[in-house]
Order: sequence, then structure tokens, then C-alpha cells
Amino acid sequence: MGNSKNDEIYNRDIGIKRLELLVKRLRDPTQGCPWDIEQNSKSIAHYCVEEAHELQHAISLNKTEAIKSELGDLLFQIVFHCNIAEKEYGFSFDDIVQDVCDKMIFRHPHVFNTENRAEKSISSKEVKDNWEKIKSLEKKGTIDADNFFEDVPLSLPALSHAIKVQKKASQLNFDWANSAEILGKINEEVKELWHAYEANEKISVEEEFGDVLFSLVNLGRKLDIDPEKSLGVSIKKFKKRISVSIKLIKAEKLSNKQLTDKKLLAIWKQAKDLLRQNDA
Repeated sequence: MGNSKNDEIYNRDIGIKRLELLVKRLRDPTQGCPWDIEQNSKSIAHYCVEEAHELQHAISLNKTEAIKSELGDLLFQIVFHCNIAEKEYGFSFDDIVQDVCDKMIFRHPHVFNTENRAEKSISSKEVKDNWEKIKSLEKKGTIDADNFFEDVPLSLPALSHAIKVQKKASQLNFDWANSAEILGKINEEVKELWHAYEANEKISVEEEFGDVLFSLVNLGRKLDIDPEKSLGVSIKKFKKRISVSIKLIKAEKLSNKQLTDKKLLAIWKQAKDLLRQNDA
């Protein structure tokens, strides 16, 4: 007869419990893996970020098997963190499940608060508009000026970080009333960037460039545009145009000397036209 604990790990019918047992075995002080035993929350924190990015990439490629695999990798990291947390912080996987369920019920009153909800249906936009307001109700106590942005992760990509900061500030009504006002601010920031450039002030140029980006993110937030996604689309479009341009250069057998600014511009326009025709 085999070890009963090992038998459970190989049992494909016990769902999430199987994964919890697997992680527990990996981190067993006497029979586990030396590397897994040594890890703590800080040492493995970056793996969650990496796995989330790999999942996002798999989704963008629409590869079913890759999506399934990356979801599993991300889930493994979560259960691994839970195992550490149970020993270091005193809460379990079940505690986390209960907490997130309670939180989602509270944040979806239009679904779960059947006694008070209106008869009319609610739109996705209304749900999104109410989301931050409901989240703010969860925060207890008075506003701490020194730590107001403490719950905004510093490790976020800059564009996502900017959105989070702007949404947080909007809870105090530090926000633009409409998109037109932000467009005016963008024009103002671009002029300041231009002046800094003309003055050849490197530090000022960098600062004003950041202000332009921050204002553009604010505009995207108001227009309900995800700046990360929008920039990703532009990057993809740019890469396609470069690829077509390279093919055109090779087809014409152009040398580096023949690739003048004027010729490159003509090739670029030709590439854009070809891609438009293909998309039509």
C-alpha cells in the first residue's frame, strides 16, 4: 500500500484540495523540496506578476491550451502563497475564499441585494461607475494624508499606476469635470514640453513629458479607454508596418545609401496603404 497522503495527491477527483495537498507536500519540512521550503511571501511575490503577464499573453493569442496552463500556473502561485500565509500570518485558503466572496457580494448590490434593488435593469457602465464608490465605503476611519495612496501598488506598470492614482484622487473630487477640460490640459502640457525642449533643459523635458503622459492617461480614463490596451494596439500596428516596410525594401533591393529620409517616408506610406487594403 502506498502512502495515503501521496495517494490523495495523485487523485484527480478532489479538485482544489489536491493542489493544497501538493503544495503542503512540497513545503513539508522533512520530506519536501529544499527550494520550496526556503521560500517566503517576498521571495516569490514576483512570480504572480510574471504568471499574470503570461496568462494575458496566452489570452491575446487565443490559445486554449496555453490559457489553461497559465491559469494553472497562476493558481499554483496563489495556493503556494496561502500555504505560506497560514504559517506566517495565521489565515488559510478558506479564509481568503470567504473574504473575497463577502467582498464581491458587497460590491454587487444590484445582484445580491434583492430587497432594495430597483426593478429596472442596471447597465455595465452604471456598474463600473458605482464600483469605486462602493470600494471606498470599505475603507474605515479618517483619511490619512501621508498614506492616502498606500494601497496603490508601486509595482504596477506606470500607465496602470497612473489610473489607480487618478481614481483614488477622484474619491476626494480631485478630478476633471469632462474630457474637454483634459484636452485643454494636454495642450497646455505639450506647450510646456515644447518650451522645455527649446530651452534644452533635460530634467524639465523629462518632467514635462511625464506630465503629458499623465494627462493622456486621465483623458483615456474619462473616455473609458484602457491606455495599456490602446498603446498595445498601436505597438502591434507599428510592428506590422515595419514588417511590411522591410519586405518592400527587400523587394526593391535598396541599399542603405538609397534609404534616404524621403525614401523611407514613401515606403512607410506605401506600407500603410497596403495594410489598409488588406484590412478592407
